[in-house]
Amino acid sequence: MNKGTINHVLDFDNHIIIIKNVPAIVCEQCGEYFLEHKIALRIESLVDTVNKNHAEIFVVNYDEMVA
Repeated sequence: MNKGTINHVLDFDNHIIIIKNVPAIVCEQCGEYFLEHKIALRIESLVDTVNKNHAEIFVVNYDEMVA
């Protein structure tokens, strides 16, 4: 398990949200990843903001949205 970045994909309420460059702890063997609690909370907030947009597919860069 190493620190890295991933593309986190969420599919719910007829929306697909792709969040690029999310900091995560990634397994080098299988690619599974884990998010630290504070990162998960930021993603929840980001999703709430993006969900207000009526687009079906939304792609955002984590670094730009949480800065």
